[in-house]
Amino acid sequence: MDKTTFEETIYQNWASHFGRAAEITGQPGTTLIQEEKYRGNKGIALWYVGKHTFVQLDPDYLDVIQNTLAQFPADESLTAQALASMLGGERVNARDRSLVLYLYPDDLPEYAPPAPYLIRPLTLADAGALIMLKGFMTSEEVDEGYVEINHPITFGCFVGKQMVAAASGYERTGFMDIGVLTHSAFRRKRLGKAVVGALCAWAIENGYIAQYRHDVTNTGSAHVAQSLNFKVYAEEETLWMK
Repeated sequence: MDKTTFEETIYQNWASHFGRAAEITGQPGTTLIQEEKYRGNKGIALWYVGKHTFVQLDPDYLDVIQNTLAQFPADESLTAQALASMLGGERVNARDRSLVLYLYPDDLPEYAPPAPYLIRPLTLADAGALIMLKGFMTSEEVDEGYVEINHPITFGCFVGKQMVAAASGYERTGFMDIGVLTHSAFRRKRLGKAVVGALCAWAIENGYIAQYRHDVTNTGSAHVAQSLNFKVYAEEETLWMK
C-alpha cells in the first residue's frame, strides 16, 4: 500500500463510519449526528477528520446545537472551543481531548525487548495472568487501555510466568484498534512499545491498518505511539454538559 492509498483509506473509513461519502473529509464544515446511545449522558463529541468536523451528540441537545451552529460560519469546521464559547462556559461541566493515530506499514520499526522478557500471543489460558496484571493498575488505566483476552488478537510480555505488559486489538471503524497495559513496576522499559509493535506487525500481516488512540494527557501512551512512528490523522474532543 502506497502512502496516498493509506491516507485515502483512513479518510474513507471514517466517512463511511459516519454514513457519508469520503469526499466530505476534504471539505470544511460540520455534520451533526444524533446518537441514541448518547441519550441522557449529556455528551457532545466532536471528531476532526481531515478538514471536516463530525459531531455526535445526545439527541436531547440537537435543538440547542442546531441553534448554536446557526451562529457559526457554514464554511468553517466547528471546534470544541468555539462551541463552548457560544454555549457559554457555565453550561459545560467537563471537557476531554484524544488523538487518533495510524501507522503506515513501512514505518514500523523492528524492536524486541532484551532478555529476560518474552513476547508471545495470548490464549484464553492466559486470562488469569491478564487479570493479575490489571490488578497492578488503576481502574482508569484499565478502562483507557482496554485490553481484553477475548479480542481477536492479544500479545503479552512475560518475565517467567508473570505478565508485565499486554496489548490487544479489535476491528473498529475499519481499522485494528490497539490498546495497551503495562505493570506499574515495569514502566519505562519499552515493554509497551514491544507488545504494541508485535500487534502492529500482526495487523500488517493480516491486512489491517493499525489504529492507536490516547488522551492528550497520557504521556506514557503518547510515547509508545511516537516510538513506533504512529502519526496523528484525527482528533476527538468531548464536551460534557451540566
